[in-house]
Amino acid sequence: MGDLIKSVNFMSLQFDDFNKKLESTLTELKQLKKENEIIKADNSRLSNEILEIKHKLDTIEQQNLGISVEINGIPKSNNENCIAVVQSIVKQLNINATVTEATRIILSDNKIPIIVEKLDTIDMRRDLIRANKVKKLNANMLSNNWSTDNKIYINERLTKEKRILYSKTRAAAKVSNFKFVWINNADILARKDEHSKIIRIRSSTDLNKL
Repeated sequence: MGDLIKSVNFMSLQFDDFNKKLESTLTELKQLKKENEIIKADNSRLSNEILEIKHKLDTIEQQNLGISVEINGIPKSNNENCIAVVQSIVKQLNINATVTEATRIILSDNKIPIIVEKLDTIDMRRDLIRANKVKKLNANMLSNNWSTDNKIYINERLTKEKRILYSKTRAAAKVSNFKFVWINNADILARKDEHSKIIRIRSSTDLNKL
């Protein structure tokens, strides 16, 4: 009987010790969970802050580009005068726009360098883009030496980040059957149809709205 009592007492002590260890482990797990939640919250906050900083930097870079457009589809020729080329475009489109600066820049090794034109006002830029969408210029309209296959595209000049985001937006919009994706004063906008609200895309996270 004495041995049985000793055995029961021993088991009781072991059980108490196990309970203490279990409680200690559970307390540690709760603390780790709390710390993990704090770390997740900090990471989320830091990610948002980084995105906001990147957005502000991109906004500054976009402002530094000024009121300008990118003109694609103009063949490059020796000793060309980019201002004269753009003046020909303005004349063909029959709009009022003063051409003060125009130059070639390379965006990709696989493409003809685009012409960047700076304008005096936002209205001039808007009229130039709209008029070209209506008339659908091609290079042959500017010179008989150029092919009609060279379609001329005129768009707002964007930063590299915005250009990438615009491309992603168009791809996402196509998957989600959005009818409209466009640029307005460097803002990327999307609309599912004529009756839907306009969605502004500021970052890749906004693509989830499409």
